[in-house]
Amino acid sequence: MGEIRTLCDVFFQLLESYDRPDLLRVKRNGAWQMISTGEFGRVVKSLSCGLMSLGVKPGDKVVLLSEDRPEWAMADFAILTAGAADVPLYPTLNAKDSAYIVNDSDAEVAIVSTPEQAAKLLSAKSAMPKLRDIIVMDPPKTMEPGLLRWDEILSRGNEFAMNRGDLHRKVAQAVVPEDLASIVYTSGTTGEPKGAMLTHYNFVENVRGGLQVLSISDKDLAIVFLPLSHVLERMVDYCYFWRGAGLAYAESIEKVGENMAEVRPTVGAGVPRFYEKVYAKIMDQAAHAPYIKKALIHFCVRTAAEWAGNWAEGKKAGLWLSFKHHIGEAILYKKVRAKVGGRLRFFISGGAPLAKELAQFFYGVGIKVLEGYGLTETTPVLTVNVEEHPKFGSIGRVLPNVQLKIAEDGELLAKGPNIMKGYYKKPEATAEVFTKDGWFMTGDIATVDAEGYYYITDRKKEILVTAGGKNVAPQPIENMLKMNKYVSQAVLIGDRRPYITALIVPNWENLKDYAKSKGLDLKEQSQFCGHPQIMHLYGNVLARTNAQLSHHEQIKKCRLLSRELTQEDGELTPTLKVKRRVIAERYGKVIESMYADGSDEAACAGH
Repeated sequence: MGEIRTLCDVFFQLLESYDRPDLLRVKRNGAWQMISTGEFGRVVKSLSCGLMSLGVKPGDKVVLLSEDRPEWAMADFAILTAGAADVPLYPTLNAKDSAYIVNDSDAEVAIVSTPEQAAKLLSAKSAMPKLRDIIVMDPPKTMEPGLLRWDEILSRGNEFAMNRGDLHRKVAQAVVPEDLASIVYTSGTTGEPKGAMLTHYNFVENVRGGLQVLSISDKDLAIVFLPLSHVLERMVDYCYFWRGAGLAYAESIEKVGENMAEVRPTVGAGVPRFYEKVYAKIMDQAAHAPYIKKALIHFCVRTAAEWAGNWAEGKKAGLWLSFKHHIGEAILYKKVRAKVGGRLRFFISGGAPLAKELAQFFYGVGIKVLEGYGLTETTPVLTVNVEEHPKFGSIGRVLPNVQLKIAEDGELLAKGPNIMKGYYKKPEATAEVFTKDGWFMTGDIATVDAEGYYYITDRKKEILVTAGGKNVAPQPIENMLKMNKYVSQAVLIGDRRPYITALIVPNWENLKDYAKSKGLDLKEQSQFCGHPQIMHLYGNVLARTNAQLSHHEQIKKCRLLSRELTQEDGELTPTLKVKRRVIAERYGKVIESMYADGSDEAACAGH
């Protein structure tokens, strides 16, 4: 295989260089099944030719709507090697939002996973006049008009390819780096989604740059659970395929821990919420443990962070710290590693800021979590921390083939081969995110230190500017709140307001234990949110957080929400970022109640 120039080349190099019986793993009917490189290649070829038999031509768009599974990767490479571009949809999107993207992308064919996903598209068929065929991986018992069976398309593809020479390779080899590979729609924290046009060149060069700083080989086994419709997991998976690593698809986000213990992965990628939940489980164990065990777990957690901080600064651990770390290893650390399979070399974190304390804890335990940074429009990686020399709290150093600079107003600007072609059919929106001299404007405020490590302070458009003209970055403060065992989610409020306030979703398990310990007879979650003693507890939570903040950043009041913020209710993006505009509208009355009396005296109340 010559130089890799397109994602089609990544596919053919995989087939030629890494003939392994366990390329992909998936758990079905209670057992892990293996899919070989050869089988993977045969399905991709058949499906690609099947798409051609349906009239899919180079330059066409094909929607890909599925949960993580081997067929996602098969469909992806089938679409790409047919010369077409795929349009991935999050399986959690509702029918209306899915129809908007299908229609906006001009897709004529869709590949979906289940009858439920097929029904979602069929229910909105009138809003998608160009969509003519829907291929279903797991077809329903009764096939509706417009639906096609996955296995049927594979058979059609084999027939279509007969007497046409090596049609599949011929079409794939005609693809050039500048061709469109995918239209990936932004999460849409504000406004309607925009389709970022990402070329083969964008993906290949971002993978090439990533592989210069991430050590991945055919000895690795990756756990896949971040949605493949998320460009980070997609890019990381191309890294795995490029180097011939194995991939194991988790059954669901809820079963990631169980699946990791079963397959014992060496690498993986996730968003900060995943690491927060792992950490919260450990702290939950401490909360339920007898006093001595609870004290020991907290001791181990503190020691892990201290050890990691020492190591990151290049300091040699003294006898006392080494002794404490050995105790932590015996009591906690080896158990945490065992729960994730015991073989992890590193995990990548992206999609949102990772709390410094979390990164330090996992490093101290012996699980390297490498925080990186990027956007959908940058395919996506711009920076990453390396295994040997991370800086906790930073997003790492710039990739070798990317350029970064900081504008006068603090915004991070980027140039490189991974920057998108533009937004599909939106030239005005495209022009808005590029400077006159061609730098992409990330929308994030950043600083850089003397060693070239970048730090994101906040989103440019999300910085809260108080009525007194003070700028407050909400995400770091929200992360501080979430480190408290009684806080699950937090949203800071304060733009054009006299002071900062917060909406807090409690960690219900810990809060109920607290109420029980105090003899409070509370049953419904709404009862907790209004109880004076509970409000006093959260007043203390604010006080502990405020002690670490400047005066203008301090949270004066909070309201407790009786339920989690969710994707399904439109409050979080698929990558679990808060949709601040939606929150401001939905909880408008609750927010106004924190400013009604004009007093900035610290107080908490329920909702």
